[in-house]
Formats: sequence, C-alpha cells, structure tokens
Amino acid sequence: MRLDFSGAPEIAAPREVVWKHLMDPDFVAASAPGVESVEAVDPTHFTVISGVGVGALKFRFRLDVELSGIVELERLTMAARGKAPGSTVDVVSNVRLEQVRNGHTRLAWAATSTIDGAVAGIGARFLEAAARRLTEEFWSDFARRINAG
Repeated sequence: MRLDFSGAPEIAAPREVVWKHLMDPDFVAASAPGVESVEAVDPTHFTVISGVGVGALKFRFRLDVELSGIVELERLTMAARGKAPGSTVDVVSNVRLEQVRNGHTRLAWAATSTIDGAVAGIGARFLEAAARRLTEEFWSDFARRINAG
C-alpha cells in the first residue's frame, strides 16, 4: 500500500534555526509519535525504535534512517526503512526550507510511505487516516516546538 502526504507549515523562526533543529535527531524524535529511542550511527544515519498503534493493534518497528541530498539551509531527503513482525515500511520524505516574510521559514515537506504485511492488511481507509494523522502530527509538533522557542 502506498500513501502520499504533504504540507508546508510556516514557522516563526529563521531558516538557520529550523535547519539546526531539523539536523538534530533528538529534537526530531521528540516530535515523532511513538519513538522510543534514537541512536546515531553517524551524522546522517540513525537507528530508531518506534511503537505505532493502528486501532487496537500495536506494532514496534526498528527503522534505519538515512539523510541524503543535503543542501545546507535549503533541503534534504530523509529515508526510513523499517520492519516489525510481519510488516515492512519504507518512508521517503523530501523537505525544503524557504525563507519567507519577517524572518519566518516555510517548511515544505512531501512524504511517500510504502507499507506491506500485517499493517497494510488493516484496511486502506483506516490505515491511511492513521498514517495521515501521525505524519501531520509530527510536522505540526516540530513546527510548534520551534515556534515556542
């Protein structure tokens, strides 16, 4: 099952501040629902353990995360591949920062998720709603935490 989501929140901070937080795995993980741990392998590779609930079912994923296509202060691609018993997930997120009015930054993101196995068997509409909620919650919380200063 393939799912596509996108958004472009405006953050009340300059691009340098948003970029700094985007490159901080602990800050990013604190916005991600269900993240239990993040281990840096090197500056662009991370191992993440995340528990995700979809309805009454709970899945615990081990994700390998890689940052690529990095153009400092402008854009990056974040790819995450993960497994849970009987399920796999691949997520590719493209992120672009744009300086807008009054020192604010627009964080434009687009994510494509491919989900297979038991998680995908839950039902397309239910899974899509849960994935959309988790994805939007992540980016909204990320922006909110930067705005809060």
